[in-house]
Amino acid sequence: MNDSAVDPRIKKFIAEQQDITIDRYSNKGGFGELYFGKRKILDDRVALKFYKVEDGNGHEEAKLLKKITHENILPILDARIIDDEISFYLTPEMSGGDLQNVIDKYIIPTNIAIEIIVNVLKALTELHKDGNSMVHRDLKTGNILVDLDGQVKTYLADFGTIKKLPNDKNFVTASIYSFFYRPPEALIDNIYFKESDIYQIGIILYQILGGFFPFNNPIDWLSARDQKKYNLFTYNYEKNHFISLSINNLIIKGKLLELNSLPPYVNNKLKSIIKKSTSVDYNKRYKSTSEFIKALFDYQKTAKIWWQENNEIFARCPKKNIFYKISKSKHDYILQHSKDQKSWRKKSEGKLKDLIDELQ
Repeated sequence: MNDSAVDPRIKKFIAEQQDITIDRYSNKGGFGELYFGKRKILDDRVALKFYKVEDGNGHEEAKLLKKITHENILPILDARIIDDEISFYLTPEMSGGDLQNVIDKYIIPTNIAIEIIVNVLKALTELHKDGNSMVHRDLKTGNILVDLDGQVKTYLADFGTIKKLPNDKNFVTASIYSFFYRPPEALIDNIYFKESDIYQIGIILYQILGGFFPFNNPIDWLSARDQKKYNLFTYNYEKNHFISLSINNLIIKGKLLELNSLPPYVNNKLKSIIKKSTSVDYNKRYKSTSEFIKALFDYQKTAKIWWQENNEIFARCPKKNIFYKISKSKHDYILQHSKDQKSWRKKSEGKLKDLIDELQ
């Protein structure tokens, strides 16, 4: 299972496990080790997240998951102590894995992308609301789980970085994790607001719609000139430091996201939602999750549903239930329409942008 680096006490517990057949390990557990398996009696898939504690402290994440119940927050099934330093909690395993796994495998239609983001915003509303007043501080595609069995269900997970806002302040110290998602105020002043969570959701919306975000190969973020400078360095620590400084600069200047890299059917209204949510100035972002949700609902009132299959672009008008298809022709593009996605009739021909504008 490629878990050779895992604490021997955890590996021993896994080997001796009687109730669950463990069959998979993941190093994406954030602040702890993550295993998956099937419960023998109930015959359901579960995830076991192990975490370390000191002097009995460190159970905050498990306690929080048990305390906050919401349809879009990962439910906790059980929590147990192995010894004085290691515990684990049990949750359902999501069939789609994390959102990054879904993005890597599929081109997500615009309506599904927005549905996922709205669900995460609803979960975030529960954290932000009066009485809880918490910020997540580590929102990213790896911390959002997706269940693809039947309807798409979305769950916010991994609460290891969560912080409660003090009564006299509207911010806490920033998390040092997930560098690519850190908002400008976290890098400049080491502070984090509710609007900082909004910023991270804006980045996820950009990603899920197909924007350029090469966190697995961050050198791709560098300009041609900076890549030449990067290649002059001899040692890896010098290269990593240079990349960090370069990306840090992009974030602070609000240039991390390349909106022109989004698919051509992502229109200016949707781009403006991304721009507002990821503004460099946190005061110019959406003031609340509900304001963000409203902007997405307003967009959907008149928007068509867009998606891609192979080299063709599709759209559907929900009100009239008419389908459209844009395909490459010998010289330009052809726009066709259909009521059943079987019999297609040519509507017009021209440049890709013009045909998309025609449908928008």
